[in-house]
Amino acid sequence: MEEKMPSTNLPVRFFLALVLSSLLFLIALIPHEAVAAKSGQETEETAEAQPTDIDTLKSITAVRIKSGTKIDGVLDEPFWQEAQRSGDFTQYQPNEGEPASESTFVRVAYDNEALYVGVEMYDSEPDKIINRLTRRDRWVEGDIVHLMLDSHHDHQTAYCFSLFASGTQRDVYYYNDNWSDDSWDAVWEGGTQITDWGWSAEFKIPFHCLRFSCGNGDPVWGFYLSRAISRKNELDRWKHIPDSAGGFVSQFGHLKGLKGLRPPERLELRPYAVSYAEGEPKSPGNLDGRDYMGKLGFDAKYGLTSGLTLDATINPDFGQVEADETILNLSTFETWYPEKRPFFMEGNKIFETYYTLFYSRRIGAAPSVWFDDADYYIDRPAATTILGAAKISGKTSGGTSVGILESVTQREETDYVDEDGVRRNGVIEPQANFLIARVKQDILKNSEIGFMATSVSQKNRNPQLAGGADWNLRFKNADYKVTGQVVGSKTAPDKDGWGGVLLFEKSGGENFRGSVKAEYRDRGLDLNRLGYLNRADLIEGWGWFQYRTTGKRWIISKSWNNVNLGITDNLSGVRLTRGGNFNNSIELTNFWYVGMYAWTDFEMTYSDLETRGGPPAPIPIGRNWGFWMDTDSRKWLSLHAEVSGGDTWDGRYNSYHLWLQFQPRSNVELSIGPNYRTHWGVTRWLTSLEDTEGNRTDDIFGEQTLHRLDATIRGTVTFTKNLTLQVYAQPFFAAVDYENFKKLVPPSSFEYVDSSVYDEQAEEPDYNWTSFNSNVILRWEYRPGSTLYLVWTQAREAYRSIGDFTFDRDLDHLFDTTPKNTFLVKLSYWWSL
Repeated sequence: MEEKMPSTNLPVRFFLALVLSSLLFLIALIPHEAVAAKSGQETEETAEAQPTDIDTLKSITAVRIKSGTKIDGVLDEPFWQEAQRSGDFTQYQPNEGEPASESTFVRVAYDNEALYVGVEMYDSEPDKIINRLTRRDRWVEGDIVHLMLDSHHDHQTAYCFSLFASGTQRDVYYYNDNWSDDSWDAVWEGGTQITDWGWSAEFKIPFHCLRFSCGNGDPVWGFYLSRAISRKNELDRWKHIPDSAGGFVSQFGHLKGLKGLRPPERLELRPYAVSYAEGEPKSPGNLDGRDYMGKLGFDAKYGLTSGLTLDATINPDFGQVEADETILNLSTFETWYPEKRPFFMEGNKIFETYYTLFYSRRIGAAPSVWFDDADYYIDRPAATTILGAAKISGKTSGGTSVGILESVTQREETDYVDEDGVRRNGVIEPQANFLIARVKQDILKNSEIGFMATSVSQKNRNPQLAGGADWNLRFKNADYKVTGQVVGSKTAPDKDGWGGVLLFEKSGGENFRGSVKAEYRDRGLDLNRLGYLNRADLIEGWGWFQYRTTGKRWIISKSWNNVNLGITDNLSGVRLTRGGNFNNSIELTNFWYVGMYAWTDFEMTYSDLETRGGPPAPIPIGRNWGFWMDTDSRKWLSLHAEVSGGDTWDGRYNSYHLWLQFQPRSNVELSIGPNYRTHWGVTRWLTSLEDTEGNRTDDIFGEQTLHRLDATIRGTVTFTKNLTLQVYAQPFFAAVDYENFKKLVPPSSFEYVDSSVYDEQAEEPDYNWTSFNSNVILRWEYRPGSTLYLVWTQAREAYRSIGDFTFDRDLDHLFDTTPKNTFLVKLSYWWSL
């Protein structure tokens, strides 16, 4: 009797019906709320009319001054005494809701140019203030004050300006009520002063850093200020926001008294010059192993309106960014790399949706064409050249958020020598135009709907189109959310597809939180030309349930306990996921954290991608577990340790991770994170065999053994607030060995075969890969917004067809190879006109 692939359409339909019925039931439980006031900039009159709890209307009034002040952290100017002095801070941690252990007072003033905020932070033991020095925008444990301004007063977005006690500046952009983007940068001034009674801070926030609307009446902004006392692990807030709240920005207090504001003219220019010198191993494609080049370019920022900004870059250069982490990808999914290029980081959060329609690493990616007859390439570029890019982003007074980005990459050609020794030339990437358009509209109270479209155009290639609609509806002070998205794509005349997701989440509440999700992806859905989609062809249902505790119990301060359950099938009924996990995180009273996780499959599942177009490969029931701990990060030495293990693909694995951070001096940081993973007996696909007519006959698998060892090393020395030296290094070792070859006997068994069957049509599968990547960056901000970079980058790599791992041997072999060295000098100058 023929054994058939198990079909699970009925359970899937039942589960999805359960998810959707639960969703409707939970929505019905949400207390009804009337439609909120209209979108747009609130005035003092409309702000007072909003629904509120007893603390929502805590406010502070700014005083207008004739001219600014020297920003030195000393509040000795007469106008500070005229400004309202607001205090009564409360603890967020460790004792939520109780009065702060130390007094803090804030004052606000403004003139035609900027907003000024002065903060007095009293401390009964000022000699114990933690004032570690680090470079701008880095996080370091220490006493710090955060100023946040919701200048749109849309209850969703805010600009955060932070000052460490050492005077180091940091800025962050908040969006979607409680999400943050630390890539946002602004040019502003801040100063601090440690005294015999505590410390003080002064902020000067130029209005050109902010986006706001000037309607009728005097505007009201959202206002929030917090102070961290590091040695006590205490966070004090000017306006109390309960830990149980589902939102953050929507809970801010008010800043009043801003009369006669006029949006400033905003034009910023930042030209740059960069020079490179490269040295690499000599090869047929690079006979002398050396290369020299220089570039000129500039960035510009212009305020189109008080709420919309145009950013542009011509001939951009990103040589100062840190190298990508080396990753061994043994899956069937593309590796995701984070964006590190400033232009594509800052302000791009508006393009973030559940489905990644815009994955900015596609712009400037490696050329995609390889020639079958090429023996070797001559100076083949590693990335396509970005000629320029421009984006418009911001928010209008009517509550409409806009994001438009366009970029052009040049046509890339290369010389190569074919197998007959003939030198040829070919196009490896046509010129491309990338366009992304996004719009969101505020609706109801603290909710929005949005639309997005993307396209890629290249000569002699089909246009790549994608787009969708999304919504994020928040209820009951953002404690409940209904979110979702519908997307579609068209990548060829006969290839299109669509997908959608619906999610209900209870994100607020003292103890219970959770969400349920239902998702569908058509077989033809393809977002990967400009976006990122790990796979299409699925139907999925997931649920997340959390029980959290607050308040001290024995040695526990807080805990988060989660259960996740889910099933996934493809549209043919092949079961891809049947499982669930439990995980938790516990905060101890000594400010350590511990946690564990455990996953189990409920039944055998399959991978429909493993055989690269062949029959689904069976995955036996697997279980895994893990434990981790974090020590107190305030100490000069802290660590994270994690160990995990379990079953995977009919084999076993163990994984160990350690992360150590040293802060031996107030201006020196060093971290090292070694990782080791090994697995054995893991059955993975190697190749498919064909008969003499080219027909696929068998899919060959092997039992895989892996040894992988790597470490991420970082160090920072901060000489002054504006002069830092950063070091990054990653040694990487991996060895993969295959044995016990077998062929797949569909649907769920294997038959061992002689290794010669595999060897006849395939190359040696074993390999040993080692690499070493490093960056050394000296950064000097010689004036606000203007920087000088000196960069040294080194890359080494060695590859051999052996599957065993010996650390000493592999380390010697790696450093016997000739490295590629790159030296860079980059100078930029910032103008504000």
